[in-house]
Amino acid sequence: MIYKSTKKQYLLLSVCYGAPMGLLFGLMYASLTVGIISGAACGILYGLMMFLISRGLEKKFDKKRAEIAGERKIICDGAATVHGNGGWLFLTEYGLEFYPHKVNFSKQEMLIPISNLESVRVNGRNQILLATKDYVNAIAVVVTHNKEWQKRVKEHGGLQPIVEEYDKYVYVLKETNYYLVNESFPK
Repeated sequence: MIYKSTKKQYLLLSVCYGAPMGLLFGLMYASLTVGIISGAACGILYGLMMFLISRGLEKKFDKKRAEIAGERKIICDGAATVHGNGGWLFLTEYGLEFYPHKVNFSKQEMLIPISNLESVRVNGRNQILLATKDYVNAIAVVVTHNKEWQKRVKEHGGLQPIVEEYDKYVYVLKETNYYLVNESFPK
């Protein structure tokens, strides 16, 4: 299942951007009419741009989705942000996998085996908080439909690692370098 943003979320995004812009332009030009028109235009354009960017990301990650689906079962996936880096999050039968898009400072991927997750919580800011067994701080992942993500991760939390050599392919969390990934899952 692919979690996508809804029309309601894009409308809310447009209003939240358009209202302050309308207020700003209205004050700058001392005109209520200019404020309303510019606010509506800014909101519509911003919402449209975010819609187009997210659809573009979906298409770019279709290739990655097909690659992963050929190797392991995908339970759900969707756009996500981890430590300020945007990309795509996959929940597979073996764990959570995050792949950043190319317009990021960090290009590192993150793989967390299900067996290494201690807890999954949600908060009101569209985040899932992942606590792992070997890392002190929770990893905050911004996603749409965070409660659905939490439900799916908890449902599949009892899965076992792939093989004994899985550990050398996984990830290492460090305080200065949040995550580091070796090449891929073993076949």
